[in-house]
Amino acid sequence: MQVAVPRISTVLSQSSFFTMGLLLFLLPTVAAIFTIYCVIARIRRSAKAKSLGCQPAPLFRPWDVIGVQNFKIEINGLKTNRLSYAFLDRKKEMSAKMGRDCKTFRIYYPPGETWFYTFDPKNLQAVLATQFQDFQQPTYKVGALQALLGPGIFSANGLKWEHSRALLKPQFMREQIADLGLFETHVQDLISALPGVAKPGDWTPIFDLQPLLERFTMDIATEFLFGESVHSQKDDNTDTSALVSKNEMTQFVQAFFAAEKTTAKSIFYGDLFWLAHDRKFKGQCKVVHEFVDMYVHRRLRDDGSDKKPGVGKYVVLDAIVNDMKDPHELRSQLLNILLAGSDTISGTLGFLLASLAQHPRILKKLRDIILHDFGSFNQPKEITLSGLKNCSYLQWCLNETLRVYPTVPVNFREAVRDTTLPVGGGSDGTSKVFIPKGHFVAWELWTMHSDPELWGPDASLFIPERWEGRKFGFDYLPFNAGPRICIGQQFALAEIAYLTVRLLQKFDSVDGPDLPEGRLLCDWKMVDKVAGGVNIRLRSADSRSQ
Repeated sequence: MQVAVPRISTVLSQSSFFTMGLLLFLLPTVAAIFTIYCVIARIRRSAKAKSLGCQPAPLFRPWDVIGVQNFKIEINGLKTNRLSYAFLDRKKEMSAKMGRDCKTFRIYYPPGETWFYTFDPKNLQAVLATQFQDFQQPTYKVGALQALLGPGIFSANGLKWEHSRALLKPQFMREQIADLGLFETHVQDLISALPGVAKPGDWTPIFDLQPLLERFTMDIATEFLFGESVHSQKDDNTDTSALVSKNEMTQFVQAFFAAEKTTAKSIFYGDLFWLAHDRKFKGQCKVVHEFVDMYVHRRLRDDGSDKKPGVGKYVVLDAIVNDMKDPHELRSQLLNILLAGSDTISGTLGFLLASLAQHPRILKKLRDIILHDFGSFNQPKEITLSGLKNCSYLQWCLNETLRVYPTVPVNFREAVRDTTLPVGGGSDGTSKVFIPKGHFVAWELWTMHSDPELWGPDASLFIPERWEGRKFGFDYLPFNAGPRICIGQQFALAEIAYLTVRLLQKFDSVDGPDLPEGRLLCDWKMVDKVAGGVNIRLRSADSRSQ
């Protein structure tokens, strides 16, 4: 008797047929369920928007349903160092389409996400202040930052952010930053590092000042945070610390700057930020973490027994160690401040000095005032925090630099619940706009900072005098606003002002023959910097005015 055994090929064929049939059934079913879900969600949102009195914001290029064209616009803006103009041009296009000044509109990003752009101070006041609890830092941005920084004031939301801010805000009170002696040693190091420092009346060669500014701010930040500077401006190999070698300091600085660039790149990847965090990046983070850990562990071993409040120079690590003992948390808090206290300040200094090179009249006026108020380089009058703040024209120059070249030009928030923006909806733009939970609201500061309606017909020009009698509002946000306003604002302004005073005491002219006319192009990484570098030359002042 023979038993019929089905061929393997027949069994496989039947199995494949069954699998294919199952897929043919499941795919349309899943697609149908997803479509029904989207339709129901859309109906629910429309009903809620209507109940709140909202009208839709205008839509940028409705035919670009998956955002490919918009993505190309921004990539081209990054490649050509004109990202700010990419935002400004889209606002102009929407204004022409609507027949009015359109400050708020919707836009598609791949793979079809809807974002809300706004350049209206009323809406930014809502996002940053009056409706602060409705928004947070986007989840993927927090993830991208934490690989290098750990959870902290710039890389956390909710209770973790509140804890970090409460811990760090007291470290930037007026009495903590009033001692400007912290800056002078590093100013002297910067001047010594300048190429071919000229005799009185002579010019230095043309050089890129930006790398020197980055090292200058890094040296100050590390001394303020750790109690010891990394002295990155000094080329010699002399060890300046009993804890770490000069070589270890150099490796730390290089690793930090490199990891910071990769972090900025990863933010562009959105939820796929981790794709940019390759082995090289992780190695750089390891170098950074181990370096900071050495200072943290040493301070924890000291246990504060030999550190008395108010005695000696102020060190952030000494202050916050009294409130926490976890070494990883201490490291995270320090790295968050290091990021803000180095790169953002050096970027602003670069734009300020390049702008002065572009505008000899402004430079001369500022220098004459500095010599009157603070004396010469070799015979300076006392430079105090209050003196710097009371030097009106100096402050106007700083304000104007931050208006034209905001350090962090692009920012955005994620709605944590269904919420609204006060204006921007409807054909006339006066109705509220509904923002569903999980959607993003983005803004770019140059577009708002150059708005003629807010800043006058000369808004695109660098004119410090515009600040006479002008008060800050939500039309000027270089330091953010609301609960997340920059806690280090006064420290940053003091550092920028101090170096500006000392350089203009030492040098009577700044020349940038290769700098373009008009607004400088901006190289955006984590923060904006002058594209191509701050390529200038300096003329040493006559000895009588030094």
